[in-house]
Amino acid sequence: MELRHLRYFVAVAETLSFSQAARRLHLAQPPLSAQIRTLEDELGVRLFVRSSRGVTLSDAGRAFLPAARETIEAARRAAETARQVATGETGTLRLGLISPAATAGVAARLAHFHAAHPRVNLKVRFEDGAALHRQLQAGLLDATFTRPLVADPHFSQHRLEHHAQLLAIPATHLWAQRRHIPWRLLDGAPVLLINPESNPNYGQLFLRTCAKHHVSPVVNYAADDLSALIWLVSAGLGVCPYPSSLAATQPPGIVFRPFTPAGPRLELILRWANTPPSPLLRAFLDSFIGE
Repeated sequence: MELRHLRYFVAVAETLSFSQAARRLHLAQPPLSAQIRTLEDELGVRLFVRSSRGVTLSDAGRAFLPAARETIEAARRAAETARQVATGETGTLRLGLISPAATAGVAARLAHFHAAHPRVNLKVRFEDGAALHRQLQAGLLDATFTRPLVADPHFSQHRLEHHAQLLAIPATHLWAQRRHIPWRLLDGAPVLLINPESNPNYGQLFLRTCAKHHVSPVVNYAADDLSALIWLVSAGLGVCPYPSSLAATQPPGIVFRPFTPAGPRLELILRWANTPPSPLLRAFLDSFIGE
């Protein structure tokens, strides 16, 4: 039994006329009649009662008609699903983000993509950059929003945004009265950073800039993520460098001040495997960064 046999049967069943059904199907009547006979022989039943007055559905034909329609519709849906997957209109897109990537700009881009591709299921995972890169390498993620890493020919990347690095200070701290923080104040000052085992890249840029300005803070690797780190600052345990992209969403009791001279710029990039992308990833890249 082929799908076309079901379409031929439904056309005859709906018109109760081989000639009208043939016109609807753009077929000659004799081949249509032959195909219906083939279907009946395969099923071992007569689907139509033929007489000199016309054609009617048999009991078997009336029972067969709903299932035939359902099968045709299921085939149409399957074909449409395949087309949508092939063109990137549907499917699942697995994205990884570091916390500083949760910016208004990234959210706006994701909202634009979602509006244009409402059938796409977005699965988003927040972890540190090293963990996200391992998952990207393993094929567990399609793309990541993270900080730049050492150039890797296996991956492509596109710079999305850059943000200033500020200093997070308890509101009760003497430095909170300043509009800017000179780097010299950090010499010997207690500074909180994320544990290198959890995020080896977080403090490196800050410490390199300290060295550039010939200052040596007293570093306490006190937390495993940014949310814990900023909570410790609010508790008055020290100060910490913090991306300006997240400064507006932090708890009260903390102020953020720029460095003078200005602190390092933190880049945010989109990274994906340097292989031919799937239609869905290609649609995401086209929508998100216009590539």
